[in-house]
Amino acid sequence: MRRLIAQIEKGLRLLGESFRLAHLRLRLGVKALPGAQSIGSGVRMSVTDGGTLRIGQGSAVEAVATVKVKFGTLEIGPRSFIGQGSVIVARNSIRIGCDALIGEYVTIRDQDHAFGEPLPTALNGYVTEAIQIGDNVWLGAKVTVLKGVTIGNNVVIGANSVVTSDIPANSIAVGIPARVIRTIRETP
Repeated sequence: MRRLIAQIEKGLRLLGESFRLAHLRLRLGVKALPGAQSIGSGVRMSVTDGGTLRIGQGSAVEAVATVKVKFGTLEIGPRSFIGQGSVIVARNSIRIGCDALIGEYVTIRDQDHAFGEPLPTALNGYVTEAIQIGDNVWLGAKVTVLKGVTIGNNVVIGANSVVTSDIPANSIAVGIPARVIRTIRETP
């Protein structure tokens, strides 16, 4: 009986995931979600004001993540993983490469509020700069990536780090702000 209940629960989960994906394809277009992706429950995705979203084949977005594109472009490469509760917001351009592992509760935003006189901050608009995240990058839990940053291929960013400047390929970086602590030897 337990095995039967487990099989029914698994079937319902797969059905729910298929429904979510079909619903998002209808809302966002097939170009945004070509091929097979996995979209968890409670994921919030929106593309507005001429924005463009593309999530690569075999990628997964876990439960309660937020993916928002307003005016800009967001590209997530094939076989990449966006962890639970992560927030990715593109007003300019964010590109995440192939085979990226984005841990839970990671924040990636390519914009800041403009501030200063004479207007209140909420009315001053935004300052934006593109973000590039290379292939085979692992962002640990609760990492924050700020506007204008380029992270090279084969990089590991330690949990709770804040990436404020470029990180070269084949590196391990940690801290606030994130600093390179070690170089990873390339495999032939």
